[in-house]
Amino acid sequence: MEKDMVAENIQNDKNPTKMLSLVSHKLKTPLSIINGYSEAILSQSAKEKFSPFTAKALEEINKQGTKLCNLVDKLLLFNKVESLQPKDLAKKSINLKNLIKTSANDAISHDDEVATVSAGSTVAKKGTFIEIDCPSSLEIKADEELMSFLLEEMLTNAIKFNNKAEKIIKVQCTHHGDSISVSIRDYGAGIRPQDVNKIFESFYQVDDYFTGQIDGWGLGLTMVKKILELHGGSISVISDRGLGSIFTVSLPVA
Repeated sequence: MEKDMVAENIQNDKNPTKMLSLVSHKLKTPLSIINGYSEAILSQSAKEKFSPFTAKALEEINKQGTKLCNLVDKLLLFNKVESLQPKDLAKKSINLKNLIKTSANDAISHDDEVATVSAGSTVAKKGTFIEIDCPSSLEIKADEELMSFLLEEMLTNAIKFNNKAEKIIKVQCTHHGDSISVSIRDYGAGIRPQDVNKIFESFYQVDDYFTGQIDGWGLGLTMVKKILELHGGSISVISDRGLGSIFTVSLPVA
């Protein structure tokens, strides 16, 4: 009965954002149970002495369940960001360099095989290097939670869309008087000219032989653009196919 009511609500609802929120919430509980039980069973693997196949199957169930849970969280965050107004922002003064370093650590540690190392203005791990050129005194006035997500998303993309063995990402901050810019440069696959104007659209993904199958919804850059608009900022991109891309975020000082 409940299943029929949910299906009817989705079918009749003309608001796609509300529909996505409904679907996301319905997925959260079963995913939490799947992940919780698979983790509990895996924690008993030494005691239970599972066969190699069973152990591998449990690890894969937990890995894919976690991945799906992260996708659902992204949908919920998308709905939250889409409903925000500038007056809803919890703005405060934030040290920009510290914020970038924290976001870089979070982005680079998504692969948890090797520990992340921070040395001065470089965050590095397993062939991936994020070099940060930002004055230590530079501050922005912004919603810290949203700006942290924005920087982490952009740095994660810079890593994810780079098919080279050694990945170098350069972050440069510049104070222009009444605005502050943050440029993130990668040396990866680059973006085709016909895709550049589409990458900020909801659910759009660049997927070809340069990048392979890319995980996600294609919502990250949509949210990045929305967060910047809420702060009175903007984003631009310059890309050369095969040479990489430069994404530049501009924020007002006040």
